[in-house]
Amino acid sequence: MGPQRWPHGSAFLDGERDNFRDLGDLRQQIEACLRWYVDQFPALVEDHSMTMENIGNLTAPSVFFCLDLKILAGADSQNTFDALQASDNNGVWETIDRHLDQFLPNFSSHFKTYLRWVFVKKDEQVWEVGSRPPVGRYTPFQRRGRPGDKGPPRRTGGSSQGGGGGRPQQGGRDRHERSGQGGGQDRDRGPRGPRREANAGPRPNGHADQERAALEAVRLAVDQLRTNPGLAEIKLDPSNSFFRRLQHKKAVAEGFHSFSTGEGMQRAVVVTREKTEQEDNS
Repeated sequence: MGPQRWPHGSAFLDGERDNFRDLGDLRQQIEACLRWYVDQFPALVEDHSMTMENIGNLTAPSVFFCLDLKILAGADSQNTFDALQASDNNGVWETIDRHLDQFLPNFSSHFKTYLRWVFVKKDEQVWEVGSRPPVGRYTPFQRRGRPGDKGPPRRTGGSSQGGGGGRPQQGGRDRHERSGQGGGQDRDRGPRGPRREANAGPRPNGHADQERAALEAVRLAVDQLRTNPGLAEIKLDPSNSFFRRLQHKKAVAEGFHSFSTGEGMQRAVVVTREKTEQEDNS
């Protein structure tokens, strides 16, 4: 491996030695190994921080020392090698940390973090399908606010919600307010899918369920218009721009017309028999 690799470690890999007892116990072996790397890479002692200029002179010895440490622990005993992987707080790690603090005072924390990342086994958390919270613009029932907040979601609307409580950004503008819309809310930021009643049963499982619910609302409205000639129009529950677009298409496919009304979170689709002058399919 050339001068970058501890010669005793290279000799072990080449089959020229099968143990390190001639260097003393494990503590003395680790000390000898670290001394060699400090002599070979002066930046380990002379530099005080890691930069783009010295990162190569710091990364190489950390990687090679990690490989040599694995060899030393395995050659010492299986128990020593197992101790490296079982925990990051035992006698073996105390010996390693003590030598790192002694020989590498400026970079001991870097070495400690890297070595533990390599050796210590961590239990990986396995997520069952459907168990992770949904993300994205059309996430159903996503509560606005910071993690750990208690109480009902904060309103982040504009003046149409009575001066709403969203935190203003630069210039005093609410983050849902668009210039050119007369101080109203962003029309495309409606609720996460069709609004549900308090006792409407279990919540939808995902975006597909919301889509089905939005289209079902149009179907029910169409059925009522067909069976009740006295009805001129039916207003659906508020929804966001994505589901409103689906509802407009569904109404046309059923032979009816529709338009959107309201602002912000209250914007909803109205299904009608006849096309109106105020028709707005947004």
